[in-house]
Amino acid sequence: MIRSFLLLSLLFSTLFLTPSSDSSAAPVPDQIDIEPVTEKASGPMQGFFSDIRQFFGIRYRFGGQSTAGFDCSGFVRFMFDRGFNTKLPRTSSEMAGIGRKVERSELKPGDLVFFQTRGGKRISHVGIFVGNDTFVHSSVSKGITEDRLQQKYYDKRFAGAVRVLDEMMPEVSDLPVPSDTNTADEEAS
Repeated sequence: MIRSFLLLSLLFSTLFLTPSSDSSAAPVPDQIDIEPVTEKASGPMQGFFSDIRQFFGIRYRFGGQSTAGFDCSGFVRFMFDRGFNTKLPRTSSEMAGIGRKVERSELKPGDLVFFQTRGGKRISHVGIFVGNDTFVHSSVSKGITEDRLQQKYYDKRFAGAVRVLDEMMPEVSDLPVPSDTNTADEEAS
């Protein structure tokens, strides 16, 4: 049991502390302690977050819904079906209309975060919030990856969030949140 916990802790630490493949992204400071999040995770949520890591690096594919390539909503649908047997709508704009809307300051791991990446007011991108200002998503340029909500590109385009799962991890607001050091704009899906 202890060995399993240590392995899961290592996986979570790697997920949250490994810098993205974008060479302009600043690494996450080592003093950020993700341990309280992993200790509070239980049941399906713990398995869900340990499962996500294996998909990092899978390429972006418009309309993709499989490990051959994902678009943003295809990846979110795939993960929620796989992790929670929950069927979500096909598009990011349809996903934004389900669940309970939550404020950015109230985000919990597992919430869906939405962006307007194509100008205008239409939702065009979705990711899964994982805690500490971080979300995972399928990026056009990087495939399945993690990014920070405070990055200039995503901060400017943030359009809202919803909670679609009843069973969520406890509050993580007491954890330190790194400042945004990546100011490079980049394209998202």
